[in-house]
Amino acid sequence: MSLKTFRDEAHYRGVMKETLDRVERAFDEVDPDVAECTVQFGALTIQFATGARCILSSQPSVAQLWMAIAARGVAYHFDFDPVKGQWFDDKGEGIEALSFLEKFLMESVKLEIRF
Repeated sequence: MSLKTFRDEAHYRGVMKETLDRVERAFDEVDPDVAECTVQFGALTIQFATGARCILSSQPSVAQLWMAIAARGVAYHFDFDPVKGQWFDDKGEGIEALSFLEKFLMESVKLEIRF
């Protein structure tokens, strides 16, 4: 997908902000000794007690959400589906970003969280 999915860049940035805000709010009640979430300059970083990190970042030039999981050495690129209102991987595997993140958090640190 591209910026054409959105009305304009401001629309993309609004959807991205809403997405990152949803994730950040979900960490309000999480013990920082388990995981801590911070947002800076369009990137959300989840820092785990083990030192591992997961980073969600906005990529306005391609109108995507990128997710990097350093401990696994993987990165995903997600396009927004305006009909479903969700971010799906750009490889067409049907991976939805926030569901994937929920599963990762459960598997990696036994943190049950819903976005």
